[in-house]
Amino acid sequence: MSRSFIYTANTNAQTVAEDGVVQPGSIIRRFGCNLNLNGDAISVFGDGYYDLDAIVVAEPVAAGTITATLYENGVPIPGATASATATAASPVTLPIIGAVRKTCCRGVSSITCVLSGAATVTNYAFRAERK
Repeated sequence: MSRSFIYTANTNAQTVAEDGVVQPGSIIRRFGCNLNLNGDAISVFGDGYYDLDAIVVAEPVAAGTITATLYENGVPIPGATASATATAASPVTLPIIGAVRKTCCRGVSSITCVLSGAATVTNYAFRAERK
């Protein structure tokens, strides 16, 4: 089993609607052939276990709790979520960790980050590594 790694970042301010996907930006570092950027998702190829880390800095449109969750193929990854209570236009940092298992019969997996509330995201960094 070969190791693979990807690190993406988006430091451009982006407006994300409620239940919207955060745009991962561009590839900063990458090696191996099991991870790649594909539009608003990270594509996962090849079986194995993948560690996931993400950090989202968001300024919510309205006061209240905002949550960032990593999804695999449209389904929340158990435990890969972070929440914070904020006032409107006050930035919060949402660190997320998770892991997925990819088996040979599942095809390509897509990993996305979804926000529970509308916000301006000023930084989104994502890292995945095949173990």
